[in-house]
Parts: sequence; structure tokens; C-alpha cells
Amino acid sequence: MLQVFAFIVITSLFFKAIIDVDLSYDSWWYHLPFAARIWRIVPPELFLGDEKWFVPRFEGFPLLAHFLQGFFWLVSGRIQTANLVSFLSLIIYLFFLKTNFQVPLYLSAIALLAIPLVLTHTTSSLVDLPGSMGFSILLAIAYKLFKQKQLPKKQELLIAVLAAATAANVKTHLQPLVLATVCIVVVRLGWLCFSQTKILGKQLFKFVPIGILAFLLIFATPIKNIILYGNPLYPIKIEVVGIVLNHKLAPEVSERGNRGQKWLRSILEIKSAPWSTEQGSSEPERNRMGGFFGAYVVFNLLLLLGLSIYELLLKDTQLLEARTALVMVVMMSLITAYFPQSHELRYVMFWMILLVSLNLYLISRPIHMTEWLQPKYMGLVYAIFLTFVLSTIHGIYTKPSFQSLEQQILKGVKPELLSQIGAGDRVCLISRHVEFPQQVPMAAMQYVFLYSSYFHPEINYSYSVKAAFNPKSCGERRILPIQER
Repeated sequence: MLQVFAFIVITSLFFKAIIDVDLSYDSWWYHLPFAARIWRIVPPELFLGDEKWFVPRFEGFPLLAHFLQGFFWLVSGRIQTANLVSFLSLIIYLFFLKTNFQVPLYLSAIALLAIPLVLTHTTSSLVDLPGSMGFSILLAIAYKLFKQKQLPKKQELLIAVLAAATAANVKTHLQPLVLATVCIVVVRLGWLCFSQTKILGKQLFKFVPIGILAFLLIFATPIKNIILYGNPLYPIKIEVVGIVLNHKLAPEVSERGNRGQKWLRSILEIKSAPWSTEQGSSEPERNRMGGFFGAYVVFNLLLLLGLSIYELLLKDTQLLEARTALVMVVMMSLITAYFPQSHELRYVMFWMILLVSLNLYLISRPIHMTEWLQPKYMGLVYAIFLTFVLSTIHGIYTKPSFQSLEQQILKGVKPELLSQIGAGDRVCLISRHVEFPQQVPMAAMQYVFLYSSYFHPEINYSYSVKAAFNPKSCGERRILPIQER
């Protein structure tokens, strides 16, 4: 029965991913334009994003996810298939847990989709989920290295490298965490190698070239940014030993008070926003807060603690799996809680994914387990949580609503503005608020990309569109204001 339930949910998500156009703000502001630009579906001569935020992001942000999104879009001819990058990242992770930790597919699917942010991101074109899935795989491999005393298989090391490369080349936010985790993994590998072979020098000589290649693959984007811009996290502002590196963006982090306390309130969903892809809210104290399902967080923390205590009571000195998992979650919590923008949980989905995954592994072990903790029974508990999430969001993110590209164009493009653009024109679309013309509103920028000639084949001619916040950025282009209320 649980297998059927999981299959129905996953199938519904797949059809939503390939049928519905993503409605997320960031997807249309820069994710989809990036994908289109990489594959020249909409080349830069036909659409240019604003110079303040769009261009610096394209220059310095990791583009692996956008590369894949553009590939699916190009091959299929449908922009909706860009959503498959997020969907497939979930599927890959489920099979990773199955093959490396023997977690049943139905169990991991139900448990992970009970995390609201995982569920809502699975059918979107945002890149947070693929990045977090990659980092979660790296963390899971790291956990495996610390719970065992044997050297890992070559296959496991390859998976770790690919996972780290995915995370670091999808999300800038994850790059420092990937670097720290890779360093810890390397130290652990060195210790395991030395403790078993006693010939660390020869092993190092053998693996150094491979390690260098892996490092270059994992940190390709930061290395490129150092070479071109002198800042590994370009365009983000960072300071090294008192020196501010070259940057274009110094985003104001919406954090008041203690960062760790705000993260804790967010994971427990104390004054959180309604569950959605971006966790937006009109109330400032709730905006971007929550998304992990507070009761579900508490349940998984208590489950891990209970498994650790149970393991301790067994008095088996060889059994340290639950306690190792508990230590790892505590360490990740201390790091994540004080990470920039940690209260915006879509940036740190890996924390909840790892917590749930470790519990799934522990209850899926065939030994040292009480009858009521068997997967078939725990699967029912996880299914109750998922059912509650599905009912709360009314299935909006789990079943096709048949939101087409044509509907999105009708929603975002003003015919009276489009009619002012002629063949070969070079125009500059500027966002201005009617009542407050001195402000620089962001809302109208969500749909600027839809003014590109690619989306209007009925016009039968090409023209060039540029988005801008400042008229000075338009150069000689004809300015067309996008007024909003």
C-alpha cells in the first residue's frame, strides 16, 4: 500500500514538472534566462538582463543547473522541462539511499517529500534542491566514512566527488560548506589509509594527482572566479584578512537579532510563512521563515535521539551508527544555525534532508532493531506526515494545474507595451512604481524575460530587449517604462 502511495505521488510530481510552467519569481528573473543564454535559445543579443543583479550573477554564479535546464529545454522545445533538473535530483537521491544505505525507495520518497520545501521545489526551476541534494550525498558519504573503519570503495569516492562537484557548481551558498566537508573527508581518508596500510607516503604519491583533478572539478567555479575576478565567491562581497575582494553584490541579509535563534525559530516554524516554494509572506516577521514542518523536525530529532539511546543500551562497542549520526547532526546544526541567511531554509535544505536520511538508514538496518521500528511501520508514520502536508497545500505543488507558457505570457506581458516594439528595435524596459517613482521595485522584473522575441513567434520579427533599473544603463536604447501599482 505504501509503495502504491509513493508511486502515485512521484508520478503526479513528474507530470506536474513536465506540464506546468514554474511560477517562482527567481525562475523567471534569472534562472530560466540563464539557461536560455547558455544554449543560445535566447542569446544575449536578443535579451540582456539588468546590470545591477542579473549580469553579475551570470558572470560569477555556478551555472551547472542552468546548463542542464537549458539542455532539457533545447532538446524538448518546451521550457517546462527545465523543471526536470529538480525532479531528477530527487530521484537520483532516492536511488542513492537505496543502493548505498539500503533504504527502500517508497520509504525515502514518502519521508523526504514530507519536508514541505523538498516537495514544493521538486517541480520548480529553482536550483536550491539540486544543490542541497548534491551536498546531502557528500555528507552521507562522510557519515559512512566515520561510522566504519574500512577504506571506502572507489565507487563511493567517485560518488562523493560528483556530489561535491554538483553542490559547489550549483549554489554559491554551498561552496564554503563543500570545502570544509571535503577537507574533513580528506583527513579521514588519510587516517584510514595510514591506520590500515602504514604506508601513507606511498598512498599519497599515488592519489595526489587524482586528488588534484577532483579538486579542480569540484571547485571549477570558484577557481574560475579567482582567475577572472580575484574573488572565489564573486559577485558576492567577502573579506579576507581585512581585505575586501572584488565584488558587485553586497546583499543586505534580513537578519535581526541572534542568527542562531532565528534559525531555530525557523526550523520549528514559530511565526513561519505558509508553505510555498519561496516561503514569501507579506508580514516581515514571517517572510522567508519556515518550510521544514516544525512538528516533523521535532519528530525526526527525537527519533534520532531515541535510536542513539537505544543503541547505547545495547552495550555493543562495535555499534556506533546512531551515535555517529547524532554527533554529525549536532555538528551540522551548529554550523548551519550561524550560516548567513540560515533562517531562509531553502538555502539549507541539506540539513533536514540529512536528518531524515540518517533516520531512514538507521531504521532500515536488518539488525539491532525493535519490531515497531521496522520500515513498514515507520513508513505509515511518515505517510501521515506527508498526507498532512499534501492536504495543507491543497495539492498545488503535487498535481498539474496545466499552467501553460501562453498563460504566463498573458499574465506577464502588456500588449500595449509589446505593440510599441518594432522589427530590429533595441529597447530598454525599466521598472517604475506609479505612486513612488523614486523607488526601484523588483516585482515587474519577474516578467521582463517574457518580452523577448522568442516568446512571440506570431510577430515574426526579432528585436533586442534589455532590462534595467537605471535609465543610464540603457545607453542609446529606446526606454519603455514598465509601470506597476
